[in-house]
Amino acid sequence: MQAPTSAAATSRPAVRRAGAVVSWLLLAAVTIVVLGLAAITIGPRFLPYQALVVRSGSMSPTIPTGSIVFYKKIDAAKVKVGDVIVFAKPGQADEKVTHRVFQIGSSSTGPFFVTKGDANGAPDDWRIPAVGTGWIAAGHVPVLGYVLADLQSPAGRLLLLIVPAVLLGLITLYELVTERRKGPGVSVE
Repeated sequence: MQAPTSAAATSRPAVRRAGAVVSWLLLAAVTIVVLGLAAITIGPRFLPYQALVVRSGSMSPTIPTGSIVFYKKIDAAKVKVGDVIVFAKPGQADEKVTHRVFQIGSSSTGPFFVTKGDANGAPDDWRIPAVGTGWIAAGHVPVLGYVLADLQSPAGRLLLLIVPAVLLGLITLYELVTERRKGPGVSVE
């Protein structure tokens, strides 16, 4: 005769399966975040691309504010009207601008680009020298720039330490409770 099974005994495998699924999903999410951060912060130091966060709406809706744009190196002679480029804002070398090439012109000092943000009504006032090599947009990821900015804040950095520590503590606590429920193990001597 078989002993009746309790509801708790039959639900334990389901709880374990759910826990395993949640663990794998959490691991996948953490892996994606870590790889994304590495691609944005470490990758450009060693690989031939750059990644910058769009902080204004001048390229909306094509490239929304908060997007991360990935750029590849290109010879200035190969840039065409319609390409999206990044350049140092004239007069402010530390500020980068991502705009579309609106027109290519030539003057006594050489060729230049006239740029324009997609959301702007008129082309930019400045002229960008079209010499040497520069950076052209290869693609972008919306919203990720907001996440990166938040993670670089003091609160974000603190969360990057606290969340894994709390998760590790919860996993350890779960393992301790599970081992205690199993009771003393049988040892063979």
